[in-house]
Amino acid sequence: MTTMQQQIQIYKADLRGCTESEVFRRHATLNFGDYKESSREPFGLLLALNDETLGAGNTIFRHIEEDTDILILPLVGGLIFRDSFGNEETIGTEQLALFSGEKGNAYQLTNPYKKELVNYLQIWIKGSAADFKPGSSLYDFDFAKRNTLVPIFGNPAALQPHSQASGSIGLFDGRKEGSYTLRQPDHGLFVFVLNGAFECDNRLIESRDALAIVNSQTIDFKALSENAMLLVMEMPLHA
Repeated sequence: MTTMQQQIQIYKADLRGCTESEVFRRHATLNFGDYKESSREPFGLLLALNDETLGAGNTIFRHIEEDTDILILPLVGGLIFRDSFGNEETIGTEQLALFSGEKGNAYQLTNPYKKELVNYLQIWIKGSAADFKPGSSLYDFDFAKRNTLVPIFGNPAALQPHSQASGSIGLFDGRKEGSYTLRQPDHGLFVFVLNGAFECDNRLIESRDALAIVNSQTIDFKALSENAMLLVMEMPLHA
């Protein structure tokens, strides 16, 4: 039996694509919009991982060009979400919104605060199932149990995007260790540091860095700072 060689790519935070105006800033880990780099192509079905900041009282609009599951994860503050089906939700911290959109659908995000900025992630995953259905949902999670990964989308959590991707998030004390084992051996892992620093498979990744791993069934990691936060996504590499 031939053992596939592990493949790893690190995406440093300071090399992300940046789009900025007076009221909005986007740091794109992968190619998005006008940002195009040969080393930042989609990771399997993961099309985009955008770290965005929206000014007080402002709104952004997005249109969908293909079947896509869009995950919205507030990091600082909350957002008002509206879609082209008439759905409206207020998304707070420790909540995750899913918008499944197809070509021609649209949505908007609004910062409801008068003075404060809002920081959040937008994660775009290619919809790959024949039964893809447009719509939106809101899901809760919490960090009551620290130092472990909490499922926030995909099996076994309540949220199941059509692409069969899954993701977990964890809040860790300094020097605490953890691991993640793939549910599907032909998937890849995409790790994103939300806060602090981690040693992941003997590689240092710091706040807003990402790490993509292929041909590895299990990863081990250790938090190198207090209140370090990690997002781990298991991603199909092919539709």
